[in-house]
Amino acid sequence: MKQRIWGMIGLLLIVFFFAGCVASHLDEAKQQYELALQAESPLPYYKAALEELDAVIARDSTQYQAYALKGLIYRNLEDFERATENLEIAKKGSFEGTQSWVPLMVNLTYGDIFHAQATNAIRSNDWQSAKGYQEASIEFFNSVINTAFENIGVASAGDSLGVTMQELYLIAQGRWAAAKFQMAVIDGKLENKERQDELLREVTTRLSSIIEMYPEATFLRYYLADGYRKQSLTLRRTDPEQSQRLQEQAITQLRVCAEIGLPSELRNPAVQLFNALSSGAEPEIEQKILGMAPSQ
Repeated sequence: MKQRIWGMIGLLLIVFFFAGCVASHLDEAKQQYELALQAESPLPYYKAALEELDAVIARDSTQYQAYALKGLIYRNLEDFERATENLEIAKKGSFEGTQSWVPLMVNLTYGDIFHAQATNAIRSNDWQSAKGYQEASIEFFNSVINTAFENIGVASAGDSLGVTMQELYLIAQGRWAAAKFQMAVIDGKLENKERQDELLREVTTRLSSIIEMYPEATFLRYYLADGYRKQSLTLRRTDPEQSQRLQEQAITQLRVCAEIGLPSELRNPAVQLFNALSSGAEPEIEQKILGMAPSQ
């Protein structure tokens, strides 16, 4: 009897030991991921996080949160094949309560994947396939937008990873805008210019209202400026005055970005956009957009 009791105690100790190891590796992976988000060169931190996550999975293959985080990392690295592999496994888990961010991140990543496939189809001049891929991406992004909006303010385990419900809502809005811009190009090719203009107006109207609620979301201001620029180009011949007003609105949004700051991946595109709009007449604003102090 005593031997049986001690055997059970030993088994429990082993279970707790492995559970502790799994939790330790998962916590370390999250820390490395957070460091990657803050780093100018995130790759070493992503690699370290992936090593920790592999250690988690080696000890417990049912740790679906580990697969979800791997999918998130591979998405950030634009390795969409591996992202998909891990997210498909992650979908087997039950993500409720504090883990409710996981299925939203899964859908956001699938939206990114379909958007990338649409881009590749356009490069291959396969416009019909591009339209199908882009419609799928928009559907995924809208799903994230709707669910995240309903849960803004609800705490989850994703908060520490920079994926709060509000952040997911805003990120998905930016992805939706980029997808709609590309859909405008596709429909301009397959349908007509009027449909292209309609889609561009839809994007700028939605982004304007969101920015009123979240004025610090400068990445959305960048997309709004890009939308105004695209609209101005379509009106350049038919309505030059409105075209000029739209360009001025785009410049205004980029000036705000210069003052508040932009995510690093959008700084160069924003500078190129501002340079095109201002004809290179304000290099000091371009420096501010890049996060550099204006030269004296």
